[in-house]
Amino acid sequence: MQIRRAGPADADVIRDFVIGLSPRSQYFRFFASVSPPSTGLLRALCGATGTADVLIVTDSSGAMIGHGMAADARTAAGCLEANIGLVIGDDWQGRGLGSTLLRMLVSRAAARGVQRLVLDVLPENDRMRRIIRRRWPDATVERTRDALVFRPLVTTHAGGNRVSGRSAA
Repeated sequence: MQIRRAGPADADVIRDFVIGLSPRSQYFRFFASVSPPSTGLLRALCGATGTADVLIVTDSSGAMIGHGMAADARTAAGCLEANIGLVIGDDWQGRGLGSTLLRMLVSRAAARGVQRLVLDVLPENDRMRRIIRRRWPDATVERTRDALVFRPLVTTHAGGNRVSGRSAA
């Protein structure tokens, strides 16, 4: 397995990966069926908008098996936050790749100075909820009409960056 940064040159492989996801995996990641992905969505998934850190996971043959992104934005209060989304191909789920990809996205976000994470998860996405709860057991969660929104803070300490479950005040 290899994890690398994605770019506009990866548009075709990312499109094929998204199309190859089951309807359930598409729904859990995008909250809708996106097959095929729109031009705008594909640009965002490739990192062409310039506001997201996009990583792709490939297997030993070079086939894409996962995608993750952290889209940075500044809140009205000036806090830098990263909205994180990821998906692992259906045949590769349950092997720890999602946790590994999440860990990399969070570490890279902390290095950019991100202060808070935002993770929108459908209530029925038990696997992602378990990943988040394992990593941030005390994370606060807000329930919206459609999703659960987890907002752990990224804090620093002498040994480097870490993420706490506290929400920003």
